[in-house]
Amino acid sequence: MEAYADGMKAIAPELVLTALSLVVLVADLVMRGRNSRIVGYITLAGLAVVAGMLAMRVGDAPQTVFGMVQVDSFGTYFKLFTVASVAVVTVFILSDRQERSHGIGEYYFLLVGAAVGIFFMVSTYHLLLLMLGLELLSLASYSLAGFHKGERKSAEAAMKYVVFGGLSAGVMLYGISLLYGLTGTLELDVMATQVGDAMPYGLVPQLDYDVVPVGVALVMVLAGFAYKMSVVPFHFWTPDVYEGAPTPVTTFLAVASKAAGVAALLRFIGALFMTEGVQPVVEWYGDKIGLLLAILAAVTMTLGNLSALRQQSLKRMLAYSSIAHAGYILIGVATLEADGFAASMYYMAAYYFMNLGAFGVVLYFESTTGSDRIEDLKGLGWKAPLISIAMVAFLVSLTGLPPTVGFYGKYLLFKSGVDHGLAWLVFVAAANSVVSLFYYFSVAKALFLNEPSSRPALSQPLFAALLAVLGIATLWFGLRPESIETFVARCLL
Repeated sequence: MEAYADGMKAIAPELVLTALSLVVLVADLVMRGRNSRIVGYITLAGLAVVAGMLAMRVGDAPQTVFGMVQVDSFGTYFKLFTVASVAVVTVFILSDRQERSHGIGEYYFLLVGAAVGIFFMVSTYHLLLLMLGLELLSLASYSLAGFHKGERKSAEAAMKYVVFGGLSAGVMLYGISLLYGLTGTLELDVMATQVGDAMPYGLVPQLDYDVVPVGVALVMVLAGFAYKMSVVPFHFWTPDVYEGAPTPVTTFLAVASKAAGVAALLRFIGALFMTEGVQPVVEWYGDKIGLLLAILAAVTMTLGNLSALRQQSLKRMLAYSSIAHAGYILIGVATLEADGFAASMYYMAAYYFMNLGAFGVVLYFESTTGSDRIEDLKGLGWKAPLISIAMVAFLVSLTGLPPTVGFYGKYLLFKSGVDHGLAWLVFVAAANSVVSLFYYFSVAKALFLNEPSSRPALSQPLFAALLAVLGIATLWFGLRPESIETFVARCLL
């Protein structure tokens, strides 16, 4: 009984988050949608409690709970990332004037439910729990994408998301079943280290006999991660879903959901090919997987940036931009080295500030223009200078120019790539960064270099203050990156 109590204590943040989702649901039912802002405030208060619990755990010794949940600083890093993302998205919902015509109380229940899925998804070496966390996240995301069920674009986004999500989940699940059949276990660390003729077999005898079945299984599992991260060729859903979903939901999918995919991929790759005691033949096979990831990174960033050049919708442009950034993140993963993983984790922190900020600005101007088209932003920079200057900071950071957090993030990725024999990939990434300059700064051009619009920008002081804080953080952590870098170093696998 004492061991059970200790286990429950170890997963206390997950339990509190689950309880929060139920409280939010009941509160919305009791109020019958009359005052959903109170539900939003309850959500923010609960997220603050969870964040405090997580912050106290950074640096604690790793612990395995109930044989499936891995409680460690790596998982805590991405849980904090998720909580912070959901909190900002909640503020976006509260600030969105267009949402006031909808009964939005269910928003918060679905967001917190998705966060519960992410918490378990990023905290396990067991493929069964990984799949359950992924599906909980996906089911909530499908509902969020189609939240405006009376609108054609939102319904279309949800349908496409469900179809592609179901396909990718099926492929991934089949890959997991193959791995289980080949190795006799669903635990990643056992697969990498076990050697023997009795169950669990591990990967070693299978790789010694024939690498093809293992390769097929691993590619299928990687396809599931690629779908969540919007990696080519599993990116098709991204532009349509990002454009059709409500902008706060698009923000959640672009930041929190993508980060969950990155975290799960890092843990999967690290456990299989970089864990202590990994067998030499498994480590050798990991190099082949690293090359595959490097090729996917090059194709993903190139397709994402070239496609973004042609977009007139700001949300579609940022969707293709997020595809390109998935390619940049894969540079660190493809090294299969600790410093590469650290670079990817740092870049995710940079991505948090600049992407949340960019989508926040989209939401801000949508309330003025009723549109997300770049041409409708003409001259609005002079009507809302604070927001527009923040947007320029986000765009500079997304491009990877100094003195922003995005610049230092790309510097770490490029350095790790060169240090580990991926100079060709770094060259491709640098060329793609130049390409991205053109479409990012088309937005800045529309804001400031066109005739001022006669349409007044709506005053939203609290929302503007949040976006200003994100803009300042984008510049501050670019000038003082050591704080994030130190925190990442404490949370590495």
